[in-house]
Amino acid sequence: MAERGYGRGYDGAYDSAYDRGVRLVAGGLAALVFLFLIAPLVVLVVSSFNAAGSMAFPPSGLSLRWYADVLGSPDWQVSFRLSGMLVLMVVPTTVVIGTLAAYGLAQGSFPGRRLLQGLALSPLMVPEIIIALGLLYYFHGVGLINSLPGLWLAHSLVALPFVVRAVTVSAAQLDPALERAATSLGAGRARVFFTVTLPLLRPGILAGAILAAVTSLGEVAVTALVAGANTTTVPLRIFSAVQYQLDPSMAAVSTLLMAASVVVMVVADRFARISEAL
Repeated sequence: MAERGYGRGYDGAYDSAYDRGVRLVAGGLAALVFLFLIAPLVVLVVSSFNAAGSMAFPPSGLSLRWYADVLGSPDWQVSFRLSGMLVLMVVPTTVVIGTLAAYGLAQGSFPGRRLLQGLALSPLMVPEIIIALGLLYYFHGVGLINSLPGLWLAHSLVALPFVVRAVTVSAAQLDPALERAATSLGAGRARVFFTVTLPLLRPGILAGAILAAVTSLGEVAVTALVAGANTTTVPLRIFSAVQYQLDPSMAAVSTLLMAASVVVMVVADRFARISEAL
């Protein structure tokens, strides 16, 4: 019996050591993946404060001159205004259409529902350059190349699937009993939707809105083919600039965009818990 007890104790110690080893290896791999993801962003942010006119890392000195150059440049100001205007146009458009589509696809039961669901998410499955080429040919025929309406429609097409996907997650968790209870109390369909359904969909709607905004702010492939000299967004100007000169001003612009995205996501998650819908 003493030997059996010793064996059980040995097995327990071996299992404990094995579990610790697995946890250490898993933790090490997770740390490596995190460093791999975060390292380029850290280099980008630090390089934006470089006092020299190069992207050398580590920087030889620290300065805010590149932020002053970007914020004081008329060309960058035009691009910032255009990108901001696009976000203000794309987000409401995709949120309204995407919310209605996601709710109908998640709660409805009709022939062809799965086909429509796949169609709504199809831009996620098709390479963006293919979408961009299709839009180029179509917009050229209707005169929307190098125009704000053309960029608005193009960005909305690319961002819409993200809204549909985010709202679908919230719509799939709706309790139909709540809507039936409101209906039994005399509320009409429109009132039930606006007073019961929409508040329950709020995390998915906000998550979709943020994803749409980030997608529009970072869109390059589609923009490059449907934009022009008068419709140069911030990402497109960055893409064009780095082909001829690479200085810390590009890092400064990217840092500003990244900081704005992080602040919006943190604030939205604080008040609406959008992480539950992602």
